[in-house]
Amino acid sequence: MKKTLLSAMLVFAGLTAQAQLANGSIAPDFTATDINGVQHHLYEYLDAGKTVIIDISATWCGPCWAYHGTEALADLHESYGMGGSEETVVLFIEGDPGTSVESIYGTNIPSDTRATRGDWTQHSPYPIIDDTNGDISVAYNLQYFPTVYMICPNYQTTELTQPTAVELRNQINSNCAAETMLGINDKGRFTDLAAGYFCQADGVYKAKVKNLGTNRMLSATVVLKENGNILSTKQYSSSTGIAQYGTTTITFDSSTFTANAAHTVEVTSINGMTPPYPALLNEEVDIEAFHAAQTNRELEVRIHTDAYPGEISWKIRTASGTVVASGGPYTPGPASAGGAGGPDANTMISTMVTLPEGDDCYKIELRDSYRDGWTYSLTADEVHGVEIYNGDTQIYEYLDGNFGASIMLDAALITSSVAATPGIDSKHFAVYPNPTKGILNFTTQEPVNITIMDLTGKIVHTAKNITDGNSINIGGLQKGMYVAQIKGATTQKTEKIIIE
Repeated sequence: MKKTLLSAMLVFAGLTAQAQLANGSIAPDFTATDINGVQHHLYEYLDAGKTVIIDISATWCGPCWAYHGTEALADLHESYGMGGSEETVVLFIEGDPGTSVESIYGTNIPSDTRATRGDWTQHSPYPIIDDTNGDISVAYNLQYFPTVYMICPNYQTTELTQPTAVELRNQINSNCAAETMLGINDKGRFTDLAAGYFCQADGVYKAKVKNLGTNRMLSATVVLKENGNILSTKQYSSSTGIAQYGTTTITFDSSTFTANAAHTVEVTSINGMTPPYPALLNEEVDIEAFHAAQTNRELEVRIHTDAYPGEISWKIRTASGTVVASGGPYTPGPASAGGAGGPDANTMISTMVTLPEGDDCYKIELRDSYRDGWTYSLTADEVHGVEIYNGDTQIYEYLDGNFGASIMLDAALITSSVAATPGIDSKHFAVYPNPTKGILNFTTQEPVNITIMDLTGKIVHTAKNITDGNSINIGGLQKGMYVAQIKGATTQKTEKIIIE
């Protein structure tokens, strides 16, 4: 699975396979137009003294997608390419003539021979060329996807095996550049920005900042905003700093988030300077309060595997990280097929799980030991991922296998006595039924006050001194999701209420 052989593609295209271009060979020249209409002439770049990196991939190729996800080429481009000091050129070439330009953007058309992995323009600040007829692939005697070539100004080629940004920089400096590349100072960007999903209104968001500058990042100011207003400001400072392409995680203060608000993270200074290319340091982030699906303690986990079940595993963790359930790796296929196939491939595997007693917020971790996600299908409509069921009712799903090595699905599930029916973990407090047609019944050991808000934060209903056995009628509210704050002398909860 490391590389996808091209024999089938070559036969389809009527091409003849030859030996891969040997290191030290003179690079065949080409002129090609990228998807934005800009023309690129290889020898023109080389004659200008620039080293050119070309990544020849296919939109359907899993290993290509995994390498694309490392953002190594994006990092090089932003430091030394046209997005930085302009000492190198990075070109992505879609080399399969059986794919459409639409597949580069993440959609397929009937003529596509295989399904695209996603939108390749995301995290690709460098030019993307659609090699419609496979001419560049043929000229470079391509044998597998992905193939990455470094082409020095003297026209000589070197194949690099899915290199990191550090390896690319070092290879260019050692073998191509007349002198060490200058790069650009005090430059950074956000990387691997995850969604912030929380079971309650309050949460701690984290953002990862990468140093793209040649000099070390010794300090930085980073802010988290909601609707343009600052929620938290954090200062990063280190005597040793972060080397180029190193990262640091910024942990913001706990904040109370408003539903449906717009959230951004920004780096306002690096090493006391206003950073160049500020657009890289201002990113929208997806933050959702009350994200978790309410669940009973007894649940069914349905895992939809791909063609390599021996690489698949999963865990359910508490909010503190304790593993309470897990599954996989599953039975792999034969070694002759590289582990593909077998009884657990491309199927649904069910596991019954009993969660611990008490209230908690749970996250689900999906892993792939080969680091290329659960993406290998037998049919076009096949799905990969996880579903959670309470009885016959689906309460949660994540059916996107394009996650690389792993993904943590935060605030996926919540067990709460507030959401329980009578007799299920209702020793202190319960409200039922939920979802409701309008009537909410209460079981409580003390009087409580209820405040119900819509998802904009507007208070739409209040009730005071609710005692055991009381009911309230919220049937006059529109159907949808609401947030209920319940407060008593010893009870304080915030829960989702759904009106059907």
